[in-house]
Amino acid sequence: MPASIVPPNFKSKKYFALASAGTVAAGDLTILATAFVDDSGNAITAFPTYAYFNLYINGMIQENGVATLTSSQVVITGGGALDPADPIFIELGINF
Repeated sequence: MPASIVPPNFKSKKYFALASAGTVAAGDLTILATAFVDDSGNAITAFPTYAYFNLYINGMIQENGVATLTSSQVVITGGGALDPADPIFIELGINF
């Protein structure tokens, strides 16, 4: 019997915005989901339900706990110190 693979029920979605798209309060940076585009350049209205997320700032992956992500926004702790031109990249792992 030939070997077969078990198809994964998992995919990833990627979203991009600049730090300048957010607002700063108490040193934290909040960026609304509507400020992000997907990896095809299409604007989004909300982040989908996810199993996990990775946050990249200026291409560098960030430690767990640096950000809080909801369907409507991402809050980056201490993000007020970022350069407005810094790219913010969110990768979501999604079960389906």
